[in-house]
Amino acid sequence: MIKIRGKEGVVHRTGKEIQNVFQNLFKQRGKWRRKAQELAPYYTTTAPRATNARKQIICMYDGRMDHGGIADRLRGVVSSYDVAKKMGYDFRIFFDHPFRLEDYLVPAKVDWRITKEELCYNPEDAEPMFCGSNATFVEPFFQRLWFKKRFRKAHKQLHVYTNALLLPRSKRYGELFRELFRPSERLEAALRHYSEPLAGGYVTISLRFIGLLGDFAERDARHITPEEQEQLIERCLTKIQQLHDKRTAGKKVLLTSDSTRFLKRAAERFDFIYYIPGDVVHIDYQDATSDDINIKLFVDMLMISRSEQVFLLQADGMYNSGFPRRAAQITGVPFHHVRF
Repeated sequence: MIKIRGKEGVVHRTGKEIQNVFQNLFKQRGKWRRKAQELAPYYTTTAPRATNARKQIICMYDGRMDHGGIADRLRGVVSSYDVAKKMGYDFRIFFDHPFRLEDYLVPAKVDWRITKEELCYNPEDAEPMFCGSNATFVEPFFQRLWFKKRFRKAHKQLHVYTNALLLPRSKRYGELFRELFRPSERLEAALRHYSEPLAGGYVTISLRFIGLLGDFAERDARHITPEEQEQLIERCLTKIQQLHDKRTAGKKVLLTSDSTRFLKRAAERFDFIYYIPGDVVHIDYQDATSDDINIKLFVDMLMISRSEQVFLLQADGMYNSGFPRRAAQITGVPFHHVRF
């Protein structure tokens, strides 16, 4: 049944979409310019000049800007690479906060690595660029125009701070991701380990509670009472059972969530549920993370990408997560968004 009224209703969502379209038209580029100006103090004429001969487009994740979670950051990388590749520019990634990306994902067909010493902060040769997202249906068009304009005008190095999503439903997203990345040896070993009990095929179900269950730190988390938490848990468990009975019967289910509490409850309730143990954090809010936390993040993502089908469950108040969407796009497996 389609909900008409309320914050999750069609009327409200349509109104927000129209409002965000106008934000794109009249405000977005000004905001992007102001965010880039926040980075200006890091650039000085006393800094060494750039040594690269070919123009470099460098995606930057160095802790100086918030970008969202790992799925948001990687979609920004793929979006930047898409434009840089088409325009014929050298593409690099500098990702050292709150962990080194190269510890988990390493170059596949493109060597995107760059050291801190190779980065230039002299404004004669280098400058920062920012491009954010507010998830409207027209936004990729405006983001792509902004990318092309800024890439074309850049000097030797353009430092790109972004979580833009230029390929929201395209198969090209997965193609470009696989050109850029493959698992490190350690990550691949972890994937083999956690794949063993799921041999024979599996589906994945993901739920994002954004702190509703009290065990995940999120800036915009909405707090609910213990009684409401129990009601939400039971509602989600019931939906998992219904989904398993109707659409995934006979299949093992890998469950991913930002709530360890929910993962444990589901595994206790259902014998077909598996999950990757470990804590979950939001990397935008961390100055440093442990290797166990980091590797779970990537194992969850790539295990989703290697499944047969991907389901995102979203009840009222829960988050419409991009994590399973982007993971499914890596390999093109079917993705289903189930609102209830």
